[in-house]
Amino acid sequence: MVSRSIPAPATVLFEPGFRFDGYELLVKIGQGGMASVWLARTRNSRDEEVLVAIKTVLPELAVVDELRTMMLDEARVATAIESPNVARVLKVGEVWDIPYLVLEYVAGESVDQLCDAVAKQGGVVPPAIAVRVLVETCKGLAAAHDLRSPSGELLEIVHRDLSPQNVLLDERGHAKLIDFGIAKARERITPETAEGVMKGKIPYMAPEHAMGGDVDRRSDLWSLGAVAYRMLTGTEPYDASNDAARLIRKLSKEPLPPWPASVPSPLAEVVTKVLSHSPDDRYPDAPTLAAALEAAVPPATFEEVAAFVREALGETIHMRHVLVERAVSAANARARARDMLSNPDMAPYVEAKIPSIVPLADPSPSPRIAPSLPPGAGDAAPASPLRVYGGAAVVALAVVVAYALGARTGGPVQVEADVATLAAPSASTSAPGTATGPAATAVTATTADTKPADTKPAPTEDASPTRPTADTDAGAKPRPPEGPLLRPTATPQGRPDGSTAAPEETIF
Repeated sequence: MVSRSIPAPATVLFEPGFRFDGYELLVKIGQGGMASVWLARTRNSRDEEVLVAIKTVLPELAVVDELRTMMLDEARVATAIESPNVARVLKVGEVWDIPYLVLEYVAGESVDQLCDAVAKQGGVVPPAIAVRVLVETCKGLAAAHDLRSPSGELLEIVHRDLSPQNVLLDERGHAKLIDFGIAKARERITPETAEGVMKGKIPYMAPEHAMGGDVDRRSDLWSLGAVAYRMLTGTEPYDASNDAARLIRKLSKEPLPPWPASVPSPLAEVVTKVLSHSPDDRYPDAPTLAAALEAAVPPATFEEVAAFVREALGETIHMRHVLVERAVSAANARARARDMLSNPDMAPYVEAKIPSIVPLADPSPSPRIAPSLPPGAGDAAPASPLRVYGGAAVVALAVVVAYALGARTGGPVQVEADVATLAAPSASTSAPGTATGPAATAVTATTADTKPADTKPAPTEDASPTRPTADTDAGAKPRPPEGPLLRPTATPQGRPDGSTAAPEETIF
């Protein structure tokens, strides 16, 4: 295989706040042996903000030209799959020679998470719930398996990696298949880079697939049967202590162990058939399997599936909501900071912490009792309005200086002024209107929603590594795609100026 070198910034390119091609990365939500998955936001054709998932190939795998080309080709084919039970591939492209896929974001949890949660409670997924999920997954498989080219030729799309991790259950109880379009490329990874990529996949791999033979739609059906077995029994078919032992058991044509009493016999017969060693002994296609499942056990409603998932994974769902809310809030804070820096005429946002305010003049004076003072203290000059107004001037000057420095360094934009000492007369003998020593008013400038320690000066353009583009003048260093530590542009939500992203296909 032919490899190429990736620019050094690629290893640190993807982080919250990085923007390219109209997308802004919010938070990493997954990491596998081949790619990372990010929650991101963009704007649709109606100028509405929407969340998407972006899968980025790991830089160390992106250097293999053959692998990159195959993955991009397969993903482009997957963009044509249209089914409510398949998470759509919305866009395929490259940034800094690293392939990425923009996917429909599914707000939900995986069948793998559901099985684990139920197992911790000592149970299994009820047959009716399992059948509903399996039937919905069959519909997604059928949409992919039956996809044809514009000329009418069957494309023979096979998922190749159907597992509990790749079946998601949204909050309405619907099942969605993910990860179409990259499994074939995954199998071409060289031994040097394959460590960890196939981990956990052997139990759900059809026998002919595990032996390196030809695969077709019936191979995906075997994988779905293995998912059904996990949901109904709590274990994987041909389970063993390691993948090698599992593979030996699977290829030995060993029969499945007896089914537990909780699984109705008609349903057990359907799953046993689809797990046959020979593809010819299985169901021929996904619609036929779905019909057999529904005939064996009436499926639960979508509302029943959603309620079951909420009961089993309530804490996980709550944590996901919190993660998304925090990521969006942080992105909004970054957008406000960019607005401040791109518009010098905009007044700074000042949050003043004032625990108490003492009126400068009492509208209804009342008799006062002179406090007891130590000897000599009565000679001190009383506080005057000039001193109070002078202290206010110091605070105002500090706010202006903090804002000016923030605009120059790209750092502070929110100013918090603790002016508790402003209201009280100073006991200092300094000249009126000056603040000295510990009693001086403190002004702390922080970026919104972040701690002061997180503020870092933005590097200059000359220090930012990048790869040249076609419109770069000779001898000049071009501007790279904008990240959170680079100088923002005047467009808060649009495509960063000088984007180095390669052309890609978009399907919305």
